[in-house]
Amino acid sequence: MSEQTAVRVEDWNRLQREVARLRTLVIIALLAVIALAAVSLLRKPDTPTRPDPILRAQGLVITDAQGHDRILIGAPVPASKDRMRKDDASDGIIFLGTTGADRLALGQMPAPFIGGKSYKRIGDGDNYGLTLYDPKGNERGGMGYMGMGRAVFGLDRATPPYDAIGMMVDDKEGFAGMIINYGDPKAKDTGIELGTDTNSAHIKLNGKDGLPRAQLSLDGTNKPAWRFDDAESVAKAAQDQKH
Repeated sequence: MSEQTAVRVEDWNRLQREVARLRTLVIIALLAVIALAAVSLLRKPDTPTRPDPILRAQGLVITDAQGHDRILIGAPVPASKDRMRKDDASDGIIFLGTTGADRLALGQMPAPFIGGKSYKRIGDGDNYGLTLYDPKGNERGGMGYMGMGRAVFGLDRATPPYDAIGMMVDDKEGFAGMIINYGDPKAKDTGIELGTDTNSAHIKLNGKDGLPRAQLSLDGTNKPAWRFDDAESVAKAAQDQKH
């Protein structure tokens, strides 16, 4: 019994020494970790590390409180079951009304949409700007830069002939001007036209028959010229030109 008791005491003492040694190693490891952390906090980095502020996505849909799609953002804009118009996939931002009709487009200009139908726009595919729509989704105006070299601003009527007021700067022709159209779809030409080019300026009023009634022009010599015509004289002049 005494030998067994002596062996057990010896083993117990050895175990205590091992535990003490492990305790010492753990304390040293903890002190090392604390020291490294302190050095890391105190050290001023050469280049500060910041989170990436850029969010990358192909599309984003914003919904209202009822879960209906109201803002479509993308390149192209995401398809939406709530959007009334299904033929457009332009790059930009589309704001939808409560009925799903387009109300505002910003970015690549969609093709004109009137009465449920799409129509070709001059310079399609490379026109960027802002487009306005009425509650039914019909285009009613906008401004932008056309791919064929024109900066434009226009407002439309709700009924034919639709185009009401237009302003334009043409890079190729050097023309800058404004037109105001009649509301009568039978009118053959614009009602009022004013503009300038490189050397001249003019203001012209046309009848609904498309013939000029009054015109003021200024050429490169700075000499103004007025011209007034009533309907009969205009018609007679047009008849004389045919003969």
